[in-house]
Amino acid sequence: MAGWIEFLQRRLSEPLPGQAAHRVVMPIVEGQERLLIPPKDSRLAAVLVAFLAAASEPTCVLTLRSHQLSRHQGEWSFPGGMVHPAESPTDAALREAAEELGIPPEQVAVLGTATPVYVPASHAAVVPVVAVLQGHPNFRPNGEVAEVFLLSLEFLRQLPLRRAEWVRNHRIIHAPYWEIRPPVPLWGATAMIANELLWLYTEFRQSCARL
Repeated sequence: MAGWIEFLQRRLSEPLPGQAAHRVVMPIVEGQERLLIPPKDSRLAAVLVAFLAAASEPTCVLTLRSHQLSRHQGEWSFPGGMVHPAESPTDAALREAAEELGIPPEQVAVLGTATPVYVPASHAAVVPVVAVLQGHPNFRPNGEVAEVFLLSLEFLRQLPLRRAEWVRNHRIIHAPYWEIRPPVPLWGATAMIANELLWLYTEFRQSCARL
């Protein structure tokens, strides 16, 4: 894990494969153009992509959103939410992770940020704040979280990327997804963020193979 963390911190300071990686898993809504670059008037949001320092392979924390929520209920997500006035995306990601999972900010070492993702449903530009979660966390999910899932990038790398057509709000959605834990698919903005990390993980594996 130490090599991965060092690699990731360096890569987050360099040009990233975000848009190319995002496009592979980006949902397409029939009759609607999906933007890869968030519009300038987007609302700012942030999520925390927290890798576990104690894990034997690159593993990050996902949450299953409660069915009681008004948006994106019953979907996989990284802990996060809207950025408040006078907050930075990092501040917001740490605050939301503390609220949703009980993760103390002092247990989180921020490495940098990945490529922002535009979410049309909430007109939000979501900034993935990538970090390392030190020690052995004791997650304490609040009412927004139905389940905590530890996602190994090696596990994700070996899963086939599937495609489906769903009807939502009377529109057909062409959605690439991973079946990480049936029956809930990993798709949408969370999959787009995960795919950029997966591309970086592939780079990391290739760099290790050359040594």
